[in-house]
Amino acid sequence: MNFLVNNEQMKKAEAACNGRFISYSEMMENVGRAVAGKIRLLSRKKVTILCGAGNNGGDGFAIASYLEGADVILLCGEPKSDISREKLSRVSGERVFDYSENKEKCREIVKNSELVVDCVFGTGFHGELPEAAAELFGIAVQCPDRISVDIPSGADSDTGCFDERCFRPRKTFVLAAYKKCMLVPECRDVFGEAELVDIGIPECCFKEYLAGLTDESSAYCLPERRPTSHKGTFGRLLNIAGSVRYSGAAVMSTRASLRTGAGLTTLATVGSVVSALCGSLVENTFLPLPETNDGFIGDGAEIGISEFIGKMTAVSVGCGMGNSKITQNITEYVIRNADCGIIIDADGINSIAKNINVLKERTGPTIITPHPAEFSRISGLSVEEIQKDRLDSAAGFAEEYGVIVVLKGANTIITDGKRTVVNTSGSPALAKGGSGDVLCGVIAALLAQGAEPFSAASGGVYVHGRAGELAAEKMPAACVLASDVIEMLPKAFAASSNTILE
Repeated sequence: MNFLVNNEQMKKAEAACNGRFISYSEMMENVGRAVAGKIRLLSRKKVTILCGAGNNGGDGFAIASYLEGADVILLCGEPKSDISREKLSRVSGERVFDYSENKEKCREIVKNSELVVDCVFGTGFHGELPEAAAELFGIAVQCPDRISVDIPSGADSDTGCFDERCFRPRKTFVLAAYKKCMLVPECRDVFGEAELVDIGIPECCFKEYLAGLTDESSAYCLPERRPTSHKGTFGRLLNIAGSVRYSGAAVMSTRASLRTGAGLTTLATVGSVVSALCGSLVENTFLPLPETNDGFIGDGAEIGISEFIGKMTAVSVGCGMGNSKITQNITEYVIRNADCGIIIDADGINSIAKNINVLKERTGPTIITPHPAEFSRISGLSVEEIQKDRLDSAAGFAEEYGVIVVLKGANTIITDGKRTVVNTSGSPALAKGGSGDVLCGVIAALLAQGAEPFSAASGGVYVHGRAGELAAEKMPAACVLASDVIEMLPKAFAASSNTILE
């Protein structure tokens, strides 16, 4: 497992490693070897490494020792630690320049660089950048390529606050564990592409951490398809979704559930949508529901739902239903009467915002999948407050209401208040209408097939993100549709599922 940590937790993990496994010096050497190897692959001829006086600067010296010809600029004077000084001693003096002694030369070096590597300030930074750093960062931003090591200099690793003049890398090589600030959307954008780099700290050294990180192991959530299996083996899902205005939500969530392997999926929606879709949506069954004059689910829908709900292994409610009193009544009916696991999405979430304590009446597993605005409505927190501390906001709500929260966004958070994971898959291709409906269908299908609810949520989020990545490999991210993501689900599952999907 990989981890997400705050500054203090990272220091404790490093100290534990230094005491039992490899030394601080060896960790720094591993940084130099690993990052230099990645830089060599970029084939940049003119590399400049900006180094601070702390251990982040020591990482830079270690990198330079493995890169013949790279220039080093001391931006904050001589290194302060013995380890950093030792790493600097291995770099030819002809390649080392002190900014305080020769500003014009250093500016010229940065200006003419093909790649600038930022090793100035590490995870201990807070406040404002020194003018010297801000000046060189302003020159570096014009260079063809830029990399930060561990964290972009000028960003606070705990709060996510950052100086607007901070280093702006194209890519950040994050060392050993992801940092808490990466959950703040604005700060996450500063990192550019983020890649985790192993520096030799064993997993057991992370005694304290904020969250685990989903990886390929999260995709192990499809049950094995034995020769004696039949459709009933893989669950029954009731998907209450859609309206005339939002019929696409019903289509996307249903198709995603089918593609994820639910044995039987029943779409419960208004009669006119059933008539419109029955010729094209053919692998599922339908439960026609009463309809209002404007095409939304009407009064009395609970009667039809009541005949099905007891037979189901999962129920999803909310996609494209419209935020109305009727939607609220249906959602509350499902909460109170479904013995199986349920997932509440979109308008199902919005509809119960004013009666959120109804969630406390649940006895079975409940997954909710809000985006920040929807989470704001049910939590009473502003979107700004949520985005500044996504992890604690989601975990606190989950614990209070006894639900699993899937707080959507870049690095989606999945938490039940006790366990928390942060998703690492995904693509900007998913930033389009219908993606949330697909996610709901994926999680609901896993839940229906008997996956443990937390695994269904975290695995579903991971696979959905991978499908988005795969779709973006076939076409520009802006061109990807929710239906393209559904078509990529088999490939997203295939690499690590217990089932062979071809």
